[in-house]
Amino acid sequence: MKASFPAFFLLLCSFYCSAQMFVIPKSDTAEEKIWKLEEAYFTNLYKADYKGVLSIVDEQFLGWPGTQLRPIDKNESAVFMRKLMPGPSKCSIKIDRQGIRLLGDVALTQYVIKVECPDDAGGIKKVSSRITHTWIKSGSCWKLLGGMSYDIHP
Repeated sequence: MKASFPAFFLLLCSFYCSAQMFVIPKSDTAEEKIWKLEEAYFTNLYKADYKGVLSIVDEQFLGWPGTQLRPIDKNESAVFMRKLMPGPSKCSIKIDRQGIRLLGDVALTQYVIKVECPDDAGGIKKVSSRITHTWIKSGSCWKLLGGMSYDIHP
């Protein structure tokens, strides 16, 4: 009986270790949810889906777009979006993730968004901006609380 315990223990350990190799990581982590919201924010913006954008923005939002002289709230942001994107666009976007930090119900994202838009001459206009967004968790949903952007000039 004494000899079977170490064998059983080794068998149990090997089973546990091999089972760990087949554990599939959760794809729906808080970080991934937030990155999906970042994608949705700009996808909706370039589709001129203002309701889609504003649905993930907190009522207490305060942001400072790089082209504005001062920070703006949620209502001013709605006006800003309509001027920036008066209709759906054929632009493509790519988010180059630089970092994310979570602290309880608060998250901070930093990234570069690269936008390519066809111009009237048949070329492509490229624009890149550094973005910092602050997200808060409200119930089970994440909402955009604030942000800043800075245009990168090549």
